[in-house]
Amino acid sequence: MTATTTAREAKRKDGEIIAYPMAAVKIPKGALVNINAAGFAANSTDAASETFAGVAYETVDNSAGSAGDLSIRVDTTGTFVFVDGGGNGAQTDVGIEFKIVDNQTVTDAATTNNIKAGIAVESINANSVRIRIDRYAS
Repeated sequence: MTATTTAREAKRKDGEIIAYPMAAVKIPKGALVNINAAGFAANSTDAASETFAGVAYETVDNSAGSAGDLSIRVDTTGTFVFVDGGGNGAQTDVGIEFKIVDNQTVTDAATTNNIKAGIAVESINANSVRIRIDRYAS
């Protein structure tokens, strides 16, 4: 294919909520969601070859199906409260990048693969932090 030299319709779509085909898993509403190595949405982990997709807009159970049978809608922007795996809950966390530990836990400490979820905008308490996922979700 060659580069276009004329105007074209790029078929713009809003990108705040995106639907992704799922792996054969159940993803609960409000969970952190990654795209796995096979290209399917799955519960977030700190696994190599995964990329952060966003936060599950709904609960979808594809555990009895095959990868790609169902899709899940995922928020790609906004602020969300998650478990602070570092557990320090300090005001100094605000403005710091947080990485994914699992589908409900983030930390400002280094992880094995350092998959970034967002920037802390509020320290709720010693165990909870609000992060902004804008520009971090794929």
